[in-house]
Amino acid sequence: MRFRPIAVSLFCLGLATAQQIDSGGFERNLAGPLSSRADSDAERQAFDQLSTERDPHRRRQLAGEFINRYSRSWLLATVYQFAAAASLDLGDYGDALTEGRRSLRILPENPALLVAMANVEAGLHQTKQARQDASDTLLWLRVFAGPSTEKAADWEATRATIEAAARLILTRTGGVPADEQPPSGPPLTFAGSESCKPCHAVIYEAWRNTGMSRMLSPIHDSRLLTDFTQGEFRDSSGRVVARFGGGMQPYFEFDRGNGEWKRYPVRFTIGSKWQQAYATELSDGRLFVFPIQYSAVHKRWVNYWSLIDLPGTERDNVAHFPQLSPAFSYQRNCAVCHTSQLRLARLDDKSFEQDAYREPGVNCEMCHGPSAEHVAAMRAGHAAEAGAQVPPFRFSKMDNVEGTLICGQCHRQSALRLLARGGEMNYTHKAPYFDLLLSQPYIELGNRPFYRDGRFRETTYIGEAFLRSACFRRGGAQCASCHDPHGQDAAENPVSLKFRKDPDRMCLQCHGEIAARLTAHTHHAASSRGSRCVACHMPPTMNGLMVAAASHQIDDVPDAQMTARFGEKDSPNACLICHADKDTGWLLGQLMQWQH
Repeated sequence: MRFRPIAVSLFCLGLATAQQIDSGGFERNLAGPLSSRADSDAERQAFDQLSTERDPHRRRQLAGEFINRYSRSWLLATVYQFAAAASLDLGDYGDALTEGRRSLRILPENPALLVAMANVEAGLHQTKQARQDASDTLLWLRVFAGPSTEKAADWEATRATIEAAARLILTRTGGVPADEQPPSGPPLTFAGSESCKPCHAVIYEAWRNTGMSRMLSPIHDSRLLTDFTQGEFRDSSGRVVARFGGGMQPYFEFDRGNGEWKRYPVRFTIGSKWQQAYATELSDGRLFVFPIQYSAVHKRWVNYWSLIDLPGTERDNVAHFPQLSPAFSYQRNCAVCHTSQLRLARLDDKSFEQDAYREPGVNCEMCHGPSAEHVAAMRAGHAAEAGAQVPPFRFSKMDNVEGTLICGQCHRQSALRLLARGGEMNYTHKAPYFDLLLSQPYIELGNRPFYRDGRFRETTYIGEAFLRSACFRRGGAQCASCHDPHGQDAAENPVSLKFRKDPDRMCLQCHGEIAARLTAHTHHAASSRGSRCVACHMPPTMNGLMVAAASHQIDDVPDAQMTARFGEKDSPNACLICHADKDTGWLLGQLMQWQH
């Protein structure tokens, strides 16, 4: 066999970040080197030694020693990549593929590693896998920004090299590289949701009753989840730090630390389903979000940010609110996903706290694009069909990547936002009419969004989890395949499922052949909970608003080996969620029995 392998670039070895969970992403928040993810000084030193070693024999040896000694490390994906690169340098292609696949099992979004593996697979005549890895290479190049450690010009050169190699592999293996040229079109303008109502009255009224329309709502038009019964909030020491009350104008009062209390009226609500946050408005139009929120699930008031922020950070402490720092700013942390057609009111505002928007909440044009020209044409009797290129967009006619990334404007925490020339934050007037935001490389996100086995643990990364699924990457699925954001049953269907009463249809609409052999496929009685598709493929392993939410890394199956390696806390397993009285030993035996 004679072929020249493509070198595995180690560009992914960027910096870890201190990115907050559940906040807007206008900048990369770099915190330290990748080795800072290590659990001990000894582990950090071993990783540093490995990362600076250039001899491939020694590098592969060090990688093996690291994996044996630190088998639960946060750094395993990178260490396996080092091992794969060393094996490639040594011409040991079998080991390179094995080690590369182990790295991708934890961190699949690695275009440099994928294209190197695709090249080896093509040379070994593993044609199907080569095509898949080359296709994934192009996908991730389309989705991700470059690493923070590489200059933009250098990254573009690296990106072009990887892309050209992936396209060549696809051509040689009979694949068809996707055309990724963005559509062109004239500048368009926005019309507002009310303009949709005359022709789409049923959909409009359904949308008005969804949580999307109530992402931000003035208090006089809000669906309050609590009546603000007079009460007080205590910190962990038992000291009263806040009081609240209802009536005609709900309010919060905060202890300013000197025995004085400062009252802030509630002007807006944020959310209307499982949990509700509240914001006050200053005379200059800036909004600040109270740290105390109401959980409808647990029927109590909570300092929600203390549950999701790192201990000791500013939002962690209720008593810090009267300082009205940027940590509590609605515009800086929340507005890009909770208001529509958002832009800076002053282009020189570096704090992102002076904004203007067309509508509170998520309106029609946040998903379907600027539609004033369409509205004018319809009113003039010039019917024009919506499609994938000209607004208002129909998701059924869209590329699944575009459709998913439009939802990902708000459902991908890793999305990096850039201000447009006019200060626009979450839209653009020009084709492709959406800022299809690039993601920060996941390796830069630090440990917090993940389990040790590589899966996402926070629902703010639910879009990222879905991008990993074969349903998306191979089957062309997008969010709208299973969700209807303006269904007619919003009150009973808060997650907007298309087939709420028969949820297996979400999977069987594509995998119909499984229905005929359901028991054999699931190893459970057809009528049992364990025979539902979501039981194994979408277990509740993600942290939501104080509730367990379904994983969207859909094609994953319960992996006993990963659970045995990392433990149930760091690799939760669908089987053990239902069979809570069993252990990993039972799980290993059960799954082995099924395989035979």
